[in-house]
Amino acid sequence: MNILLLGGIGCGKSEALKILKEDHAANIIEADKVAHFLYEKDRAGYVELKSFFGDLILDDKKNIDRKKLGDILYYDKDKLQKVNSIIHPLVYDEIKNRLLENRLNVVEQALLPDDTDIYDSVWYLHTDMNIRIDRLILSRGLSKERIIQIISKQPKESDFESIADKVIQNNGDRSELEKNIREALR
Repeated sequence: MNILLLGGIGCGKSEALKILKEDHAANIIEADKVAHFLYEKDRAGYVELKSFFGDLILDDKKNIDRKKLGDILYYDKDKLQKVNSIIHPLVYDEIKNRLLENRLNVVEQALLPDDTDIYDSVWYLHTDMNIRIDRLILSRGLSKERIIQIISKQPKESDFESIADKVIQNNGDRSELEKNIREALR
């Protein structure tokens, strides 16, 4: 079974992934980590981005400097769209390659998917906004203003809910999340 787990920053995706791996032997695939893998020197994402940006996004060792790239994309929506059109299909293909047969596969991402055809179920991990903010202040030391700024750039709850087959609530403790995940897997 292939599950796509969606949710914004602070909703508890990392904890949900731990539960799915430890308690349900899930094969975990994190879209961000796949993208970072593709940014490594001479991989498909690296080649494509270097072709588009040249050396502007490289560090002194000729690796992609994700901070430089991020700074460019933060201010230029056209370049962001171009990079997404390059990277998203590569990430999707790499995710497909990492899915294991006859196994519970859970793919986690913070963005809405371009395509869901490889998934048997799409889950949205919902956490109330005030809880997300409190968690991020404690865990990452971010200011409330910075958290709200980050959340404002992510998909809205209604966007996630509109494509989700299941909405998993995560407003309590770990044991409550474990119970909600068990119920969703039934």
